[in-house]
Amino acid sequence: MSPNKGERLVGVSRPGDENDAKPVTILEKLYTERRLQAGVIALVFVYYGIVLFNAGIAAHDGPINLTFNSMLANLCHGRFDVDPAIIGNEGFLRNGHVYAYWGIFCALLRIPLLLTNRLDLDVTTLSCLIAVCLCCTAKLQTILLVRNSTTRSPSSNLAISMMVLYVLFGGSAVGYLKSSIYQEVDFWSAALCAIFVYASVKGIIERHFSFATLMMMSCAAGLTLLTRVSTGIGTCLAFGLLSVVLVTRGAFGNDRERKCSVISLVLRHLVSEKIVIPIVVLGIFLLAAGTVNYFRWGSPFKFADHTLYIMNAYFPDRMPRTHLYGYFSIKRLPFGVIYYFFPIWVFHGPSGKLFFEATQFRLMDALELPPSSLFLTDLLPFCMMPFLFLYVRRRRCISFISKSTALAVGLAVPCLLMLTAISMNYRYRMDFYPEIDLLGILGLYAVSSDPEIGARFWALRKLLATATAISMASAFVVMILYKLSTWGPSQDLLHNGILHYYANELRNI
Repeated sequence: MSPNKGERLVGVSRPGDENDAKPVTILEKLYTERRLQAGVIALVFVYYGIVLFNAGIAAHDGPINLTFNSMLANLCHGRFDVDPAIIGNEGFLRNGHVYAYWGIFCALLRIPLLLTNRLDLDVTTLSCLIAVCLCCTAKLQTILLVRNSTTRSPSSNLAISMMVLYVLFGGSAVGYLKSSIYQEVDFWSAALCAIFVYASVKGIIERHFSFATLMMMSCAAGLTLLTRVSTGIGTCLAFGLLSVVLVTRGAFGNDRERKCSVISLVLRHLVSEKIVIPIVVLGIFLLAAGTVNYFRWGSPFKFADHTLYIMNAYFPDRMPRTHLYGYFSIKRLPFGVIYYFFPIWVFHGPSGKLFFEATQFRLMDALELPPSSLFLTDLLPFCMMPFLFLYVRRRRCISFISKSTALAVGLAVPCLLMLTAISMNYRYRMDFYPEIDLLGILGLYAVSSDPEIGARFWALRKLLATATAISMASAFVVMILYKLSTWGPSQDLLHNGILHYYANELRNI
């Protein structure tokens, strides 16, 4: 039954509403009952835990999983290197010491091990589990924030229920459930970014960024920079652009104040917008990151020096390629789009070679399995984005547009970095999620807050339900493939075809 404009979407009861709402009755309780929310998180904690603790498929383990333990032990003595016997070929050799390029945040998480004198324990899988659950909790709270800020209606209930299912069982969580030190860094980066997006959405829909909200964003951005630099650059830039918008709109949006000097206006509104302290806090995190970089690489602005990478000894073609094209190059952008969205690169063409094989070996150090597309594992949030653009077009609210654009532009930077990077790994697609989550959840807000847009969503509900199912099913399939996949370059593994490769991996379990 299709709703008339506005009537059903503002909560007016009509015959048939009760039947339409029945499929989301349980999820309706999720919006208001804290115990049920805790139960859902406990359920996914068990589910994610079973998957991460292998479920019959071996995880990545070994001495390298103790890298952050070694990093923490050395940090306590004012050193920034790690034990070369632990990190192995993943280290960077400089002046007789071996360093890791990962940030120090995951090392600081192991302080309880230091206090109990158990730095010999491998807690990588447990850390991954906590991070992915924290990430899902933050995203769930963001959705509930939208729900509690808008009018109840069948269309909004259905949209929010779809988004809850996607967050808990779709690509942003289930698709990456593989335990490793590599994945641990990405999980914690994603969790911190999810908190950043929660605060961003809160400020946007409340039409005011409070001091507490800005502090949450500042701390999340700073900690992300100490975890994974590419994502951290995005959150720091997003916070910076938002700060500029808040200050300029406050300083120059009032005609009565235009007689004042520009400097006095900016300083006045830095204080009035309560943004000075969050900026200072973010500056402290930037200083901490710069200090780590200086003692590792000799420059506060350098986050890694791949000329020192021990693994280069096994791949002599890498340094010439790096000198020719750099670590990031716009020339890789077309292939990056193929890798992350249209993964035909794993198939052989009529010539018997992989599609774009010459481009792969000319521009790329590594292309990691499994093949996947964000358009499949995360189809639902992409389907929600057009509703956001329709909302912007209909409302034309300058405040909403300026703040959302500032945040979206900043969070787009990690996406661009990954699309042009010299190596493209499956886990790197997690850098896309802050942008996807922000735009997808704002699209959800558009559906829930605007009756006209809600009516359009309702008309497409079957297609969007299908998109939700595709997101969950494809995420589970890709997660299995990820567990089966070998780390590192994959082109030489595909001589007999992608199906033959995975059939052989299944036989070797």
